[in-house]
Amino acid sequence: MKAISIKQPWASLIAHGIKDIENRSWRTNYRGCVLIHAGASKKEGWRLNDLQKVHLWRSGNALYNTDFDKLPFGSIIGSVEIVDCVQSHSSVWAEKGVWNWVLANPVLYQAPIPTKGKLSLWEFEGLREVKIKCPGCGSIETAVENHLTEPFSTYVHTCCKCEYIILESEWNVIKIDKSYE
Repeated sequence: MKAISIKQPWASLIAHGIKDIENRSWRTNYRGCVLIHAGASKKEGWRLNDLQKVHLWRSGNALYNTDFDKLPFGSIIGSVEIVDCVQSHSSVWAEKGVWNWVLANPVLYQAPIPTKGKLSLWEFEGLREVKIKCPGCGSIETAVENHLTEPFSTYVHTCCKCEYIILESEWNVIKIDKSYE
C-alpha cells in the first residue's frame, strides 16, 4: 500500500477526520488510499492558526485537549483517500501558494504500527485494509490485516459501534462495489 509521512499534529488531525487537506510543495496525480505515517519529529508542537483552533474545538474531538507529547510518533496511525490535488482550496487547512491534496474517508487505526517513514509517497508492505461485518451489531467496519506480526498475522478488530471483539474465526471480508457509491 502507498504511504505518506506527515508531521504531528497534522497526521492525527487527518486520521481523526478533522483536517481535510494535506499541503505540499509538489503536485500528485495519485488518487486512492494512502497510509498515514506520523513522523518521528517532535520539533514543532501544536501550531494552529485561529480558524484551525476553532475548527478543531467545534469538532468535539478529544485531540483538542491532547498534549502534543501524547500523540503517536514514528508510526502508521491510519489511512485516508487522496481524491484531488488543487491550489487555493477553500478549506481552513489549505495553505496558499502550494498544492492542496484533498482528502476524504479517513480511518484511524486502533493501535499505531511503529515503522520508519520516508519522503514522498512510498510503498509499505504488510498491511491490508478490509471491510468486515461485525457479528455483534452488523455494522461494516474498516479493519487491518497486519502481516507484520510474528510469527502469525493479526486478525483482531474491535467494533467501533458496539465494541464487540471480532476474532479471526469471525473475520468475513465484505466486497464493496464502489461503482454504486
